[in-house]
Amino acid sequence: MKNRKLFKTLFLLPLFLLTSCTNDEEKTTIAENIIENETDININGIDYKSTNKNVDGNENCDMLFFSASYNDESKIKFNINFQLSKEGELLKVWYGEYDPKLLTPQIMKIFLTPNFRPKSTFNISNFSRNYETGEVKFDFEGTLFLESNNNVTRNIDGKIKFKSLESINCTTTKTGLSYDSQNFKLLSFYNNSVKFEDEKQYHNFFLNNGYLITLSLSKDLWNNELTEIPFTETDLIDRADFRKAIGPIIANQNLNIDQQEWENYQTSGKIILLNKSTEKYGKVITGKLNLIVKNNNQIIYELNGIDFKTGSFGN
Repeated sequence: MKNRKLFKTLFLLPLFLLTSCTNDEEKTTIAENIIENETDININGIDYKSTNKNVDGNENCDMLFFSASYNDESKIKFNINFQLSKEGELLKVWYGEYDPKLLTPQIMKIFLTPNFRPKSTFNISNFSRNYETGEVKFDFEGTLFLESNNNVTRNIDGKIKFKSLESINCTTTKTGLSYDSQNFKLLSFYNNSVKFEDEKQYHNFFLNNGYLITLSLSKDLWNNELTEIPFTETDLIDRADFRKAIGPIIANQNLNIDQQEWENYQTSGKIILLNKSTEKYGKVITGKLNLIVKNNNQIIYELNGIDFKTGSFGN
């Protein structure tokens, strides 16, 4: 009888282990089959799909970053990165492509949106964001250009769904420029500042629709009172200039302003200084611009209340 009981015990134990392992495997399979993040993408007429761990995203410094990767050893391996404003406006797109059939070391081909006018060839649409759940969805479509030869392109379209976007602590001073009216929008995707030995400064705001606004200053704005600085079309300093990128498309990672052809407009108006503050990573000045922009002496834009925020070179 003891032997019989022992046999039953030994028989039931493996059955329990088998059942337990089977349940764990089923749970793993079910979890893998639940799609939380996904990207459907078409590249030059061929469809690809990335899901879950191959799709990533976060919010950082008032910008949204999304990426998707795909790897098929017999076909293609690629990564695509999107940088958007927190409202879903396009800032830039980066696409890196490998040919897995080539011998190592593999060479990545990098395709980009145009340096100074990303929205001229690429578009984000149907953007939606649920601030309670963190879910973000949007469609994308456009043309990207090989950085070493802008005559080589990739036509890309698709959509992204990301289940729960998380915010990452911003570790830099946030600067930029924005303007939104019913008929015209301005949004900077890249900013830089230059200081010369004679204390003159240029603060450049590159806008995603191809325009450039430059503050040409005789001294650091931090050293001004909170006041208004009016300027005319003929003033050479302490003014704002308004330009537009024209000519052939340039897409590389240099962002050299001198490589781009620009159309200059006649500009007058005022620089309004509203606030000076010291943030964790430096001193910043915020204000507004009121601009009258002319082309061949004809007014093309009257822009009042352009918001800007720029840094100081002072310690």
